[in-house]
Amino acid sequence: MDFLFTEKERYKSGFMSQSCFVCKNDELLLKGSVKSYSLIECSRCGLQFLDPIPRKKDLDQIYSNYYKAWGIEQWGHEVSAMKRKTFRGYLSQVAKFISCGKLLDIGCATGELMEVAQEMGFDVYGVEISQEGIRRCKKKFGGKKIIDTELEYGNFPPDFFDVITLSDVLEHMPVPRPFLDILWTMLKPDGILMTVTPDTCSFARRLMGMKWLHYKEEHIFYYNRSNIARLFAPKFKVLTQKTAYKNLTLTYCASVINGYIDHGYKRFFTYLITLLPFRIRHFPFLFNIGEMFILCRKGKE
Repeated sequence: MDFLFTEKERYKSGFMSQSCFVCKNDELLLKGSVKSYSLIECSRCGLQFLDPIPRKKDLDQIYSNYYKAWGIEQWGHEVSAMKRKTFRGYLSQVAKFISCGKLLDIGCATGELMEVAQEMGFDVYGVEISQEGIRRCKKKFGGKKIIDTELEYGNFPPDFFDVITLSDVLEHMPVPRPFLDILWTMLKPDGILMTVTPDTCSFARRLMGMKWLHYKEEHIFYYNRSNIARLFAPKFKVLTQKTAYKNLTLTYCASVINGYIDHGYKRFFTYLITLLPFRIRHFPFLFNIGEMFILCRKGKE
């Protein structure tokens, strides 16, 4: 759909006369802009979102070659190893609650989380809409394990999965509650939902302000730990909320900034990285870029 709300009204004194879908508050602040979109914030719970919601055809264009910015054509092995370390850390937290069974990775990208989960003993499935990601994942896991369209109710039976993972996905969803309803249906009783998403109360966001790296046109909603817990309730019970750390290299950071970010400082930053010795540019390190890690258990309807 093109817009979150069915009725569009004019801005009045810096506010927009609509309601926050999380807390139903109708005082919404105009905080700034992300490219051609307004960034709106709920004055009560702090939910942020783009207005208007980007059109599907514009998002499809962005996603058509989304992972090229990772540098996978030049540094594919390094990027894959880096992501596997990140996902192994995430899944080690999941394994404290469920350590085997069927796992669905939504937004499975190039398949590293699925690979790690399979090595841990999970029967893995994935959902991906980027053509390059689809190609790579079908090659790794077979066509029957990959859904190559947006997730729908009929893709899997009810109560089918023990674990569903959303790593850097929820912020892309234009209608979050119906999407979570689908996940709730597909999860088994007491199944686990893992989410990694940007946190508007993070140090990185407060430090960088409107230059925060997560402010991108394909990121539609921006949550904090409080309002995301309200979003999950009552169908999901939050078990864990913590800071999310990723394994990165400076070379990868430079590729991502060049591919995704449109700030004036990116050329200077990436140029500085090229001046560093090869070993430093490609040395992996653990870092938080302003994201949170959340584990939920499926509750009763």
